[in-house]
Amino acid sequence: MNYYHMTSLKNLCSIAVQGLIPKNENNGKLIGEEKVKVFFSEGFEGAIALFVDFEIVFENIKKGQMNVADQCVEAHLVKSETLSEYLGEGVYLCFDGTGIKNERNFENGCTDKTIPPEELSVCILRKDGNDPIIFSRFEIVKYMMAKIYPEQIKYYGVSYDGSPNFVEATKRIQGKVKKYYVEHKAEINKYKNCDYTLDTIALKDFIEKFL
Repeated sequence: MNYYHMTSLKNLCSIAVQGLIPKNENNGKLIGEEKVKVFFSEGFEGAIALFVDFEIVFENIKKGQMNVADQCVEAHLVKSETLSEYLGEGVYLCFDGTGIKNERNFENGCTDKTIPPEELSVCILRKDGNDPIIFSRFEIVKYMMAKIYPEQIKYYGVSYDGSPNFVEATKRIQGKVKKYYVEHKAEINKYKNCDYTLDTIALKDFIEKFL
């Protein structure tokens, strides 16, 4: 299965040298992540569920319904009108999850293992004809949404004290995703036809060609 890691363009050059190393970036701080790990989502389903959670947390913080422990993150967030403005332009990195032990769940998975740069690729969208490729994470996730129905997303992960009931967690996630799909129907429907295909390009090649 492919695992996906969302990151900013500004991080790519260092990742191309070090790989994905355990750390906690602003993405994790936004959702209250405390662990220092390599974070990822399993498949389209995991990437979709995590992105929708980011959107919900962002909106709740903007409305004053949640607090952020990191003051620098909060200061940047309150100045941002949208999640895309807060996160900035970025990409989805893709790598093979074979042999990687996921310590948590399909949506917000994590591992102590460093992912070497040569194992990392950047997700891109190609359109029939000679149109430029699309690599924005905000478009890539909409493509994923166009290919996955909310009912296909089912919670799974490691069982531990305090871990959610899988059936109840599935219902919650599907409900959140369905709501997002309705609110962003036009953006998602753009990718329901056959004009676009998802492809990957090696990280170092991507940097040489597009950055």
